[in-house]
Amino acid sequence: MPRACDINPSDFVSLMPYMRYMRQVAPETVVFRVWGTKLTEWMGIDLTGINVFDYLPPEERAAEAHRLRILHDIPCGFVQQREVTDTRDIVHRFEFLTLPVGPGPDGARRFIGPGSLCDDVPSQAFELGAGSRTFIKAFSYLDIGFGVPTSVPPACIASSPAVMLTE
Repeated sequence: MPRACDINPSDFVSLMPYMRYMRQVAPETVVFRVWGTKLTEWMGIDLTGINVFDYLPPEERAAEAHRLRILHDIPCGFVQQREVTDTRDIVHRFEFLTLPVGPGPDGARRFIGPGSLCDDVPSQAFELGAGSRTFIKAFSYLDIGFGVPTSVPPACIASSPAVMLTE
C-alpha cells in the first residue's frame, strides 16, 4: 500500500479531473482533500474540504465507516455505485473506486480513487440541493494482493437495497 508521501499528483495528471483524495480525521469524518474538476462539473459542486459522510444518509454511515476501516485493515479496495437525486428530481448514478493510502506524518489514514458517471453525461448542469444524499446501489471489495473480507457484520450492511457488482 502506498504511503501518503508516495502520492504525487504529477504522476497521474490525465486522471486528476476524475480523482478523489481523502483524509480520515475520525471514523465518520473523511474529508475530500482533492475533488476532481470533472466530478465538480458533473455534480455541479466542488466537494473539496467537505466530509464524505455529509452526503450519506444517516442509516448508511456506520456501514461506510466499517468499509473504509477494512480498506486499511486487510488492505483491499472497493468499487461502489451510488445514486444521487438532484434538485430537479433527476437521478444520476456514479461509480467510485476507493483504494487505501498509508498514513502521512500526521498518522491519518487516506484514500484515493477515481469517480465516473455511469449514465450519459447530463446535458444540463447537475444541481445538488442542501439536503442531497447519495445512496449506495452496488458494492464490491477488490483484492489488491492481500485478500478481501470473508464476512461483514449485519450492522455494517447498508439498509438501502444494494447489489454486489460481479467480478
